[in-house]
Amino acid sequence: MKAFKNKEGSKPSLFYLKQILRILFCMGVFLLLHLYVVEVYYNGLLFFSLESFYIFHSLCAIGVCGLLLLPIGGNMYIGYRFIVLTFLQMLACLAFLLPPLLSQSKVGEWEILSFMFAFFVALFWEVYFAILLLRREEKKKKISIIKKVFIPLQSDLKFVNLHFRKA
Repeated sequence: MKAFKNKEGSKPSLFYLKQILRILFCMGVFLLLHLYVVEVYYNGLLFFSLESFYIFHSLCAIGVCGLLLLPIGGNMYIGYRFIVLTFLQMLACLAFLLPPLLSQSKVGEWEILSFMFAFFVALFWEVYFAILLLRREEKKKKISIIKKVFIPLQSDLKFVNLHFRKA
């Protein structure tokens, strides 16, 4: 696919792989930090496991970043795709949380805060990735505009140089 190739389109790009590794590393660090905070400041057991929260949000973030990278409808709709994918991710969060929430009589604030913290960490990485893609597309547009302007100027200068050499 063109989206997973480098600028020349020949070799596979490491751009997406780097983002996956960043997401996984960051989510792992925040999971360890979160486990420590819950163990130190919360005296009870959480109804939901933090690992499942972080795995769910990591997979969602990797999926969103992968779908943002695909050239669906041209690369000019990255912002719209991001909004739609974030909305779909919120619906997936509801589907993930709704069955356990309905089976439990009362949900504690630590469970809600834990889920939302993992959600916002993943959302941060999705926004960061979308901004990187937008900057990348902006650079491509600037380079193409510069090429459109300067290549005809270079050919005109060659013509002028040839004309003066003959005279």
